[in-house]
Amino acid sequence: MKWIVFIFLGLISVASSGQLLSLEALDTTKVFRSIESALINPNEVYRLDLSKQKLEEFPKEVFEFKNLQELNLSKNKIQVIPDEIIKLKNLQRINFSKNKISEIPEAMLVLSNMKSVDLSDNFLDRIPENINQLKSLKILILWDNPISVYPNSLGLLEELEILDLLNNQMNSDTQTRLNNILPQTRIIMSPPCRCQDGE
Repeated sequence: MKWIVFIFLGLISVASSGQLLSLEALDTTKVFRSIESALINPNEVYRLDLSKQKLEEFPKEVFEFKNLQELNLSKNKIQVIPDEIIKLKNLQRINFSKNKISEIPEAMLVLSNMKSVDLSDNFLDRIPENINQLKSLKILILWDNPISVYPNSLGLLEELEILDLLNNQMNSDTQTRLNNILPQTRIIMSPPCRCQDGE
């Protein structure tokens, strides 16, 4: 029983100091589901889920949560990820799936603690050349996007375990190239098309 108490107290100590949590510890922290409840104690917000709230813009209040490490804005109508996202330096997981986002901003690529990115079912037409700045990235989910540019810099993501590109229109040359530059990554793809990528 004592060791359980010690682990719990350790988690509280780390959380209160604003340090980066392990993903296992992060999974045990409270999920806030409204801006209003989160703003009561903004420094205690590590996980925020604002999915399915019909948001048309990225809520600026999110930048009040300096310790935020997991952000879910899926199933909204957001078109732009603002550059201010660079302020959320502890982000490890983001889920922006099922929005109307057309670009991965440079500011997001500076978030060096990012381990999981889900931008599936959006309007992305390219993966930025400097995607390799996300050195800690383990999971990249981009299925159902009209992507036409898959840079070779993807191959520099040494920690990448899963790359989900299902339902993206890609020709066989692109699929072969991705498999060659990411031999240790599980890449999920639909059968190749006789087309230009993204068509």
